[in-house]
Amino acid sequence: MSLTGIITVLWYSALPWLWLIALMIVLFLVPQILGRMKGYTFSSTGGIGSKVLPPIVFVAALFLLPIHTQSTIGYVNTWVDWLNLIGASIGCGIYAWLVLHPICYMRNRTA
Repeated sequence: MSLTGIITVLWYSALPWLWLIALMIVLFLVPQILGRMKGYTFSSTGGIGSKVLPPIVFVAALFLLPIHTQSTIGYVNTWVDWLNLIGASIGCGIYAWLVLHPICYMRNRTA
């Protein structure tokens, strides 16, 4: 399969989810931009919310991602399946931290 064929398949796979991808980008960018305008950096002190909620999102994603794909944990049999599930859950946890950390920074800075 050629590179353009691969890109075409990826495009048609992502097409139904473009609205969700755009929403996630906006949810990521708005707190980052607002926080950076107020002096936020990745090494800034966030708050309790940015320390507690991302691990909760990670654990919740372990159980909710199979439901989202209309599957169950029972179908996660091979090490590749587990690696994909854990990787996607880690990605959800990192995304939660990237969204919540600047929000907690701004909240603690004004308090």
